[in-house]
Amino acid sequence: MHRRHALWILMLCLAPLLAACGHPWKTARQAMPNPFYGQARFGIVPIAFHALQVGKKSEADWMAEKDAEQQQSWQEDKSAMNEEFTEALVARASSEDVIVVRAATAADAPFFVRASVTFYEPGVFTGVFNMDTLLKATVQLTDPAGRVLDEFSIEATSPASLFNPSTGGRARDAASQLGKLAAMYIIHRVQGED
Repeated sequence: MHRRHALWILMLCLAPLLAACGHPWKTARQAMPNPFYGQARFGIVPIAFHALQVGKKSEADWMAEKDAEQQQSWQEDKSAMNEEFTEALVARASSEDVIVVRAATAADAPFFVRASVTFYEPGVFTGVFNMDTLLKATVQLTDPAGRVLDEFSIEATSPASLFNPSTGGRARDAASQLGKLAAMYIIHRVQGED
């Protein structure tokens, strides 16, 4: 009887650890059979920021509170997030012999990576109270016509600290992490893993 209780206690203790195992993405849609298996070339288009939620506000409401200089800085941050995401995705994918190119037409690649940032929590660094930056994105793998084959969501945080106090710097860091996660998903599908 005591062994059975000990086994149950052990299982309850290990359950959180086992639940944490798995992929760092949430799959919404996955084409079957896997059209990406053995493929080595993907195109990437710039990140979209449509219907972006910033904290508890829409991007438009959040921007309405900003002056012209802050609005310009946000546009620069979005461009930099796109670059960080793209560079990280390309670098991580190439480490597994998957080529990702900046694409505009079907001639560039047989499949496209289309990412959309859906949520942004800028966070704050004051030295006393800190809140991390959080980015969430939905990524679609499409055919050249735009038909969605796979869709998954990912998220990344960047800690607010003395070493990374600016919201723009943390947004760039989180975008880079998202790029690596997107590349991991693509590699996973190219290699035919479940």
